[in-house]
Amino acid sequence: MGEQSLKIIAYEKPSGAKRQQEIGHFTVMFNPATFVVNNKIEYKKNDTKGQNGGDPQFEKIPPLEFSVEFTIDGTGVGLNSNYKEQDSDVQTNPKNEYVRNKIKKLREVTGSKINGEIHRPNYLAILWGTFYIECVITALNITYNLFDGEGAPLRAKVSCSFLERIGPGRDGRQSRLESPDLTKYITVTDGDTLPLIANTYYDDPAYYIQIAKVNKLNSFRNLVPGTKLVLPPMNDDNE
Repeated sequence: MGEQSLKIIAYEKPSGAKRQQEIGHFTVMFNPATFVVNNKIEYKKNDTKGQNGGDPQFEKIPPLEFSVEFTIDGTGVGLNSNYKEQDSDVQTNPKNEYVRNKIKKLREVTGSKINGEIHRPNYLAILWGTFYIECVITALNITYNLFDGEGAPLRAKVSCSFLERIGPGRDGRQSRLESPDLTKYITVTDGDTLPLIANTYYDDPAYYIQIAKVNKLNSFRNLVPGTKLVLPPMNDDNE
């Protein structure tokens, strides 16, 4: 298996909605060197005048904030053959149009331009290795840093910021403080994927690998509705 590229997947409906279907995706050319996750914990502080600071009282754990940077390059330098075969834009676009077209597609997928069908930015999921995070985009910054003689961009650095989306039916971020300790049995429904199931039941999308092993599944995305799955206890023996 070759190197897996980071992929941003777009949906018009949130996870858990009926008939949730992918409406597009964007695969990066070169995987980012860093993936920054900001995990905040909020406390209520003692602000009473005339008193020393006391014991901060836990309030909540907000959704994760995370950011990633990657490059879009229209020169073809350093591009592996697998990506060239999979990306039709590489084959059909001249160099002076490639970067602009990829930026346009990125905007369409991430919903940094409003999706007219749902009147809001798209629902997203980031898939890369053991990362599977449902989210929405909060910022998209593009720095063009190479141009041809006519001023057409040939290379751009892209910085994306995202906010984790916590779906309905979960006890907010409090569930991060709990660990499943009993075997469960569930039935797959439309739109389910193993990372989504792992995120819902274990609050850890990376646990989809263990679910796949226990159920002897080869694909973690193409699940057949009605399939029965065993969800094992989360412990060191399953890792």
